[in-house]
Amino acid sequence: MILKRIPVGSYMANCYIFGDKKTKEVIIIDPGDEQHKIFDVIENGGYIVKGITFTHSHFDHVSALEAVKERYNVPVIRDGETFKVGDIILEIIETPGHSLDGLSFYGKGVVFTGDTLFHMSIGRTDLPTGNLEQLQASVRRLYTLPDNTTVYPGHGIRTTIGYEKKNNPYVRE
Repeated sequence: MILKRIPVGSYMANCYIFGDKKTKEVIIIDPGDEQHKIFDVIENGGYIVKGITFTHSHFDHVSALEAVKERYNVPVIRDGETFKVGDIILEIIETPGHSLDGLSFYGKGVVFTGDTLFHMSIGRTDLPTGNLEQLQASVRRLYTLPDNTTVYPGHGIRTTIGYEKKNNPYVRE
């Protein structure tokens, strides 16, 4: 499995390059800014970009979307229940609350949660289309994933579903 984290922009949003090590096919998740950093990782790794997606449409997660799309001439994937990169299937999980269009992507023992779930925290709900009850329901939906699932959030460090279920002060199991 290929998994590269690239903190970008003034809010240090995590952009992820995720894919199949065997085929070198990758998807770019949350191209938030500083497209040159994203391009460098892709080109230095010899990766084949098969698509782009984003966890939600806030500027710090999509500002480089058009530049990345133009450079690699690939689709933006937001619809459906799953998508495939190499031999890896990622499930799309609707996770509104931080924003109405929130999505998480789960597969191969990892979940990309954007600004829904963080290490010991959850996303803000005071922005337009934010809703605390929806966010808490979304986090509880994520808590149904296996405890050893590694959580890759939109900002900050990784964690696990099991750790958050036991320790996150904002949403208990």
